[in-house]
Amino acid sequence: MNPQPRISRREWRTVLLYGLLLVGITTLPYVLAGIRAQDGWTFSGFLIGADDGFSYLAKMRLGARGLWDFYLFYTPEQGTAYPLLFLPYIAPGWLVGRFLSTADPALPAVLALVFHALRVLFDLLLIAVLYRFFAAFVRSPRVRGLALVWATLSGGFGWLLSPMGFGDWLGSLPPELFIPEGFTFLILYSLPHLALARAALLVGLLLVGNDSAAGRLRRMVLAGACWGLVGLAVPFYLTVTYAVLAAWGAAVWLLRRQFPFALLRQASGAVLLTLPLFAYYALVFSGDPLFARWSAQNRLPSPHPLQYLLAYSLILTVAAFGLRWALRRARIHAGAALLLGWPLLVPLLVYLPINVQRRLSEAVIVPLALLAAVGGRVLARRIGRRVPRLLLVVASLSSAFLLLGGLFAALMLERPVFRPAEERAALLWMNTHLPADSVVLASFDTGNILPVYTDLRPFVGHGPETLYSGDKKAQTELFFGGQMNAAERQALYTRFRIQAIVYGPLERALAPQGDIPPVWAGDGDLVYEADGYTVYRLRECIAGC
Repeated sequence: MNPQPRISRREWRTVLLYGLLLVGITTLPYVLAGIRAQDGWTFSGFLIGADDGFSYLAKMRLGARGLWDFYLFYTPEQGTAYPLLFLPYIAPGWLVGRFLSTADPALPAVLALVFHALRVLFDLLLIAVLYRFFAAFVRSPRVRGLALVWATLSGGFGWLLSPMGFGDWLGSLPPELFIPEGFTFLILYSLPHLALARAALLVGLLLVGNDSAAGRLRRMVLAGACWGLVGLAVPFYLTVTYAVLAAWGAAVWLLRRQFPFALLRQASGAVLLTLPLFAYYALVFSGDPLFARWSAQNRLPSPHPLQYLLAYSLILTVAAFGLRWALRRARIHAGAALLLGWPLLVPLLVYLPINVQRRLSEAVIVPLALLAAVGGRVLARRIGRRVPRLLLVVASLSSAFLLLGGLFAALMLERPVFRPAEERAALLWMNTHLPADSVVLASFDTGNILPVYTDLRPFVGHGPETLYSGDKKAQTELFFGGQMNAAERQALYTRFRIQAIVYGPLERALAPQGDIPPVWAGDGDLVYEADGYTVYRLRECIAGC
């Protein structure tokens, strides 16, 4: 690993242009959706993963309310709020809140704009860090550039297999279409906090890999700060960081047949700086019953091994031709052993018996991309330049598939990408007429958007962040389906301190035909009615509030 590689201004200009082009391409569908919003529909701000996207905007709203501590607001259970969680969203939200109040109808749209501004900023940062990371291992600007393309665009055959039904046979969508940890395009397209975390992880590895004596303490502290930032962005990624360091050290030991004392000193010092933060998160997510339950039900299992094999088949094929180069370099330079130890460890990590298996594939595409860029050069010398180029184009088609899907979503005026103006009006009314943190009973989909437009809490609205969300979703369907008697409804109101009920098109879809008015309408007072949306406020004696 070269601690100070030479990167010309021309290279940086090329990287900047590539970054701007890629970010521009990923932003185009969002711009199209914003223009497309018409006829009473507003653009939500998200084209893929809207359920989680709304939760990020809701976390930004916490900051806009002046709150720095995070609490589980997607669930009716009252719990403790904790600092240092979701700061990459709460902090910008706080800044927005200095200019707009939470009663301002423009706040949700402004938060969405800030979210995408963060996406653009952190995407450009990640692209620059990726290039700097590759430059530490190879001198050729051409190989560095190819590695950058492999890292940011490559995927597998999901674009081909999904329409053929193989995804159903293997039990899930292709990984490159829903696992951002294992690839990069999904991050660039939709997840700014993951872009920040990956950039910080790689910078820390670069700092630790510099084994020169001068400035060692400073680099160690900076690496610890970078990995602290990783933890602030995604707490679980601290575990990934420690695992990558262990794989790196093991690879050096095996390949050079000497214990990596220099790497151990530098890495352990940086890791020690992050351990208080790691211990804090461990205490929160294991010691607090609500957060422990949230963590337990946040299940992210790895797909079938064949899915992973298909997703990485193209990049692994080309990377295999770069193994000889990596082995030769690793026996001389300890830093190069990272390129071998990291990818070899991940297949074991992603099937550990934990509930977030697939998150352990974080950033493995980075060393694979560099090996593929070097391997492509070997292939070009042996069988011609067209073959590695063709393989890279084919590997990039999955990213094109995602982009195309976003363009189609931008053209369709449908939930959840677009939201009806009547829904927005009802939610904004509730925000100004109900006390903050009141619990609202609504369908799952309405509950998902509720904390974006209001300071209220849904009974159910998010898979992991609503405690026992499966049970609550079933209860919601029974309630709006008219299958609860008066005693069961009152028990529900009292147990969860429900203070209001929303009844709009999504809730009517759960109700039996002809149920007008609904059987539960007498449980509360009708306080809002407009354009197919009604809001009932439960009487204090019924809700038990």
